[in-house]
Amino acid sequence: MRSEPRLAHFAVLAALALTVLPLFLQLPPWVPLLFALQLGGRAWLAWQGRQLPHRVWLLLAMIVPVLLLWLSLRTLVGREGGVALLLLLTGFKAFETVTLRDWRVLLGLGFFLAATPLLFDQSLPSALWLLLSLFVLTWAMVLLAGVDSAASPRAAALALLYAMPLMLLLFVAMPRLPGPLWSMPTTDQRATSGLSDSLAPGSIGQMIPSREPAFTAQFRGRQPAREQLYWRVMVFDRFDGMRWTVGSVPDSGAALLPGVAGELSYSITATPFKGALPVLEHAVWAGEGVQQVAAQLIRRIDARNEARLRYDVRSVAQAAYPAVLSAEQRDHYLQLPAANLRTLQQGEFFARQFRDEAGRLGALRAWLQQQGLRYTLSPPLLQGDVVDDFLFSSRQGFCEHFASAFATLARAAGLPARIVVGFQGGEFNAGGQFWLVRSSDAHAWTEVWLQGRWQRVDPTALVAPSRIVSEVGELVPEAQAVVPVLGRRPPAWWRSAQAQWQRAGFVWQQWVVDYDARRQQSLFQRLGLGRVGVGSVMTVLLLGGGLLVLPLLLWLLWRRPPARSYPVRGWQLLVWRLQQAGVAAVASDTPAQLRDKAVLLAPALQQQLARLLADWQQWRYAEGATDADPRWRGWWWQVRRFRPPRLAAKKRTGR
Repeated sequence: MRSEPRLAHFAVLAALALTVLPLFLQLPPWVPLLFALQLGGRAWLAWQGRQLPHRVWLLLAMIVPVLLLWLSLRTLVGREGGVALLLLLTGFKAFETVTLRDWRVLLGLGFFLAATPLLFDQSLPSALWLLLSLFVLTWAMVLLAGVDSAASPRAAALALLYAMPLMLLLFVAMPRLPGPLWSMPTTDQRATSGLSDSLAPGSIGQMIPSREPAFTAQFRGRQPAREQLYWRVMVFDRFDGMRWTVGSVPDSGAALLPGVAGELSYSITATPFKGALPVLEHAVWAGEGVQQVAAQLIRRIDARNEARLRYDVRSVAQAAYPAVLSAEQRDHYLQLPAANLRTLQQGEFFARQFRDEAGRLGALRAWLQQQGLRYTLSPPLLQGDVVDDFLFSSRQGFCEHFASAFATLARAAGLPARIVVGFQGGEFNAGGQFWLVRSSDAHAWTEVWLQGRWQRVDPTALVAPSRIVSEVGELVPEAQAVVPVLGRRPPAWWRSAQAQWQRAGFVWQQWVVDYDARRQQSLFQRLGLGRVGVGSVMTVLLLGGGLLVLPLLLWLLWRRPPARSYPVRGWQLLVWRLQQAGVAAVASDTPAQLRDKAVLLAPALQQQLARLLADWQQWRYAEGATDADPRWRGWWWQVRRFRPPRLAAKKRTGR
């Protein structure tokens, strides 16, 4: 039973609506909303059986949303502009669907739209949504082909299942673009890491920890302890009394020399923050696509590309620096505005009391621990001289408060200092052997120049050591009594399921999203195919295609019906030979009927046919007859030699 055409049309419209649902989170909200209204309007016209609007009215109606789109994004190309324009035009195309061909064209646009959410997000949930969209679109295509509605879901699932092996083969073999999968330049700059390009302690009265993943890291060899993981992203060294920003003085630590301590080799998959990428301290080597810059930082070579990147790094526990700061650099790292007078006086006191810089730094650390400071994610807003207000009044804050206060105090004491922002720690996934670092792991700490090197001082660890060995969420009950952000610790089964989901996402990112030209070249070399080229790609396609076809051939051989016996094959051949001669014979005729129908044959042929039919009837119906009787083979060869000529037209018609 064929499906009703109107049902297939509704299925196409529903499939289009489902496909673009993720775009509600990526485009101006009115664009997907207008698309939904367009599909709803077309469905209403189909339901009511009304006439479609004239093409002139469609062209006039299209001007307003396209103009509004230009005013919203200032472009009709690129990622946001191009996808939004395609969405609007597809919605108007729905009002031109009349014939079956029109509906198939609209469905083809749906398959193209299904891939557009991957331009914004290549995570595992997006991939699963794409798979669901492809199933619904294929189901609509099957209905358009007239397949019964009850059988259409199974037919769509089988079609996708059969296409999967070919899809995987093409994914592995086809040459990759010089960049990540589905990469496209963006028209805006958005940060997903939870970092900012400046640090203003006291301007935020409530910090809500985000569980959004920031990046993943995988170590080769030994795994470091959580408290050792200080991921550097940016360095702030200019302070105006309220805000820390990036300075312009060259850093003395730009050229690192490998040390003798144990080396850590690891890979990171991260989205750049304005070109900056996370890296552990003392990086001595960085792989392709990134470069080492000042202050022990890593940046993407193509800073305009904000697509997620996988890169390799090697770091050491200790590294050698130039022995001294230049006069210009020292003045820069001691610069302080004429503000926060109490903090300046406290620092100057330590400078007078301790001539030795190491002793002075130790005194600063001890003094900070004795001030009764409290770690909280809901500190009061700071007023006036923010550092003075924090150290001597509110005494409550999180990492940026502590880092800013200690850097100011160190500079006032004559110790060159700067602030590093990035991430601290992470969540280790034992199943996947990787670290997942979240936005809630964002952290700020201080570095002080001492004994010819920058030395890390984490004032947060001095005040709240549990912040360094535990996640922020685990500190909420004891350190954040004001706002219950995360509540109780989730049960073990939930944490286990979450870890498995994180592992699946990591595998997806590593083996699918990060499968770029470099990794494809490495795979081809391991397979002994050399460089990626026409010859090697064709070799993979031919070998892979053969492996894909082989199971199908084996299945067909297994499903092949058993060989027919000699009496059956001989009877069918005998009937066919008579038909070729012009006799109106059919396979269901009895021997007597065949003999009667062949009366127009030559007498010699009639006698030969009579013997064949008599033998067949005798051996076929005799008591204990079996197809394995050896006489059947000889009878079969006699039938093959029976070749009656074609009767003349007069004889066939009886004239």
